[in-house]
Amino acid sequence: MNHKTYNIVFFGTSEFAVPALETLIKNSLVPLVVVTVPDKPAGRGKKISVSAIKNTLQSTRYGDLGIKLIQPVKIDAEFLLQISNLHPDVGVVASYGKILPKALLDMFPFGLLNVHPSLLPKYRGPSPIQGVILNGDEKTGVTIMLVDEKMDHGPILAVQELAFSILNYQFLKLHGDLAQLGANLLVETLHKWLDKKISPIPQDESKATFTKMIKKENGLIDWSYSPEYIEKMVRAYNPWPGTYTKMKDGKILKIKKVEIVEGKIKPVIVQPEGKKEMAYEAFLRGHPDFMK
Repeated sequence: MNHKTYNIVFFGTSEFAVPALETLIKNSLVPLVVVTVPDKPAGRGKKISVSAIKNTLQSTRYGDLGIKLIQPVKIDAEFLLQISNLHPDVGVVASYGKILPKALLDMFPFGLLNVHPSLLPKYRGPSPIQGVILNGDEKTGVTIMLVDEKMDHGPILAVQELAFSILNYQFLKLHGDLAQLGANLLVETLHKWLDKKISPIPQDESKATFTKMIKKENGLIDWSYSPEYIEKMVRAYNPWPGTYTKMKDGKILKIKKVEIVEGKIKPVIVQPEGKKEMAYEAFLRGHPDFMK
């Protein structure tokens, strides 16, 4: 990479974006500005919650870098002017959570590079990690692509598979591995892209698949589903939205871990409403007719 200093703008929100930001900083690709979502009330107590990226940026280890934080409520004319005044060269997007308009994309001579946790064009959309677990795929990986006006549609700059099978992986483990793999591939790709050593390749639209936004009700277990699918649900949907069932008294029983024994699904760890996690055998002592 040449010695020119590039004006980088980083867009990110969730935990998935944190390794990307940290790896950029470690490799002297420090953004001028980090853009994340506004703080918002969360939970029953409506306590103010901040994004994982904001928490990271405000930690003591990054306090002296002088990176400005912007939290726009919407991508409006005022925000566009803020970004334009920075004279940005290139943008990085990692789990930001909002569609970026063409007026913003056009401000970046080198475009915006997106870190996406699937092997595009498979599993476009908001839940690719859950999607690959639910589908029972053995392989997955990350893609670095250029952002365009459509969701996860832009041309590909780099793709890398995880070097091992993901069968039996829990969401959190796979999420963490893909986030770090994506961060490392981002830095490698960004160097090559800015040095004009790689060319974008259009995605094959005929192979595109799509994931949907996950809602709380997606975690409700229908016991008529196959044992194999229920097992994948539990791995894909924990910790959020969680997998659960409704008991005869109307209370919720969270299903935290299951196994398949002799072709039948068996809960291993459960959490009754208002109580702590417990072994399923302990729960059954008070609810012997639960699965009958």
